[in-house]
Amino acid sequence: MLKIGYGKEILVLGLALTMISAPAAAMDTFFAGPRAMGMGGANVATVSDTSAQYYNPAAFGFFGRKNADESRSDSDNNDMGRKDFGVDLTAGGGYRLHNEFGSYLDTLSDIDINQLSDYGVNNSDDLKQLVDLVATLDGLDDPGNAITADVSAGFGIRAGHFAIGARGFMQANGRVIDLDKTNLGMTSDIAIDLNSQLSQPGLIADNGEPGVLSPSQISLLQGAGLTAVDAIRNLELAIIQQGLSQQEIDSAIEILANDGNSDSPGLIQLTQGSATGGGSLEDNTTSVLLSGFGVVEVPISYGYAFNDHLSIGGNIKLMQGRVYGNQVIVFDDDADDILGQTDENYEQTTTFGVDLGVMARFPMVNFGIVGRNLNSPKFYGIKKDGIKIVDDVKVKPQFAAGVAFIPFTTLTLEVDYDLTKNETAFTGYDTQNLGFGVEWDAFRFLALRAGTYKNLAEDDIGWVYTAGLGLNMWLMRLDVAGALAKEKQEFDGDEMPQETRVMAQLSVDF
Repeated sequence: MLKIGYGKEILVLGLALTMISAPAAAMDTFFAGPRAMGMGGANVATVSDTSAQYYNPAAFGFFGRKNADESRSDSDNNDMGRKDFGVDLTAGGGYRLHNEFGSYLDTLSDIDINQLSDYGVNNSDDLKQLVDLVATLDGLDDPGNAITADVSAGFGIRAGHFAIGARGFMQANGRVIDLDKTNLGMTSDIAIDLNSQLSQPGLIADNGEPGVLSPSQISLLQGAGLTAVDAIRNLELAIIQQGLSQQEIDSAIEILANDGNSDSPGLIQLTQGSATGGGSLEDNTTSVLLSGFGVVEVPISYGYAFNDHLSIGGNIKLMQGRVYGNQVIVFDDDADDILGQTDENYEQTTTFGVDLGVMARFPMVNFGIVGRNLNSPKFYGIKKDGIKIVDDVKVKPQFAAGVAFIPFTTLTLEVDYDLTKNETAFTGYDTQNLGFGVEWDAFRFLALRAGTYKNLAEDDIGWVYTAGLGLNMWLMRLDVAGALAKEKQEFDGDEMPQETRVMAQLSVDF
């Protein structure tokens, strides 16, 4: 943990984002049911419960549809004709760690800034912490590093070809928007420390090849006051041992020794002959923008089947949305209180949305396509002190398509693809998922599901793997599912998947 009095604020701002209701740039695609989550999000062509309001309302046209003699149609490959009524209650949530956000928070939480501030750099461990500090500060300043959290819940009732429901989708994002690299409370003269305390050859094991620091960077350090050759070499070895990338090295040197192109001096220049180090942590203006969007929809759905093979359907839905936003200074004494007020700082808008879907089915193959929010509903953003800190949210139309192979009523294989890139609460970050899923409805009382999906619009998170199961308990049904990204980040000594999701649903279905 951070050894400074304000350490908890950084950790709270990094982790408590998962607790605030909240997207704020536009609307992501969500999981609306555990069957879909367990199958990698692939449900547009085979959805078979009230989550059809989200995945494809055309499915309602096939519910309860039988032959004149009450037998099952040959094209009813997933046995939807036997379903006349259903009630579903669903809830779930998850998070994404974008790029290296979790790793940077983990590194920052282990740095003893008090030690560096009060006693300076006196040994190899101090030097390594200084290297980590400057690299982490620059990493957090990168707008690509952030955390996104979302939750969803739904309740739906279907009867025949009609359905009504209430569904909520919320997403929040937190990122550093103003990083103060000056007011770090450094009271020790780093140049003197590095030149005198750390200039001994062999202070750090010399097991790295020279050349990590370029001649121009060495000149920059020398010009800032770091004149001892062995001190520069020890700094270079510390950089090698900490495993910094070339970009992190370049940024670290700029923070340590500014070349005059920035508004503030480097840490070496800043603390040279000074007792203040640019100001205390109480003066630090590092701030985090917390933004989010939550919408509650009340859709009324209807599906119409032209025949056993083709159905269309749609939703008209009342939408009440809230755009959330708050800007918090990390080291402010009142940061905890301000953070807690984030869910009270919002702008609310009521409007409506329109969804349409088409589903085609044949003895062993289904096709589906859905368009959501075709009228582009708009929700107003947040102003603070007369300045707009969170933009308006315009929910752009989303289109997705799916194809499924169903050789038996108990086995389904499906692939879905988002035809549009969809904006999220993280400004500049889009999602466009490709998902694969399989379901085996074993013995009619246990459904086993597995799948995977990948966001093709971004490359910070790779494939996410999913699994789920459904238990039939006569009239009641319980479904659960989870998702874990292959890529992981370390935080507080534990490895965390860069993306994690869970969802559960309780149903009455007959």
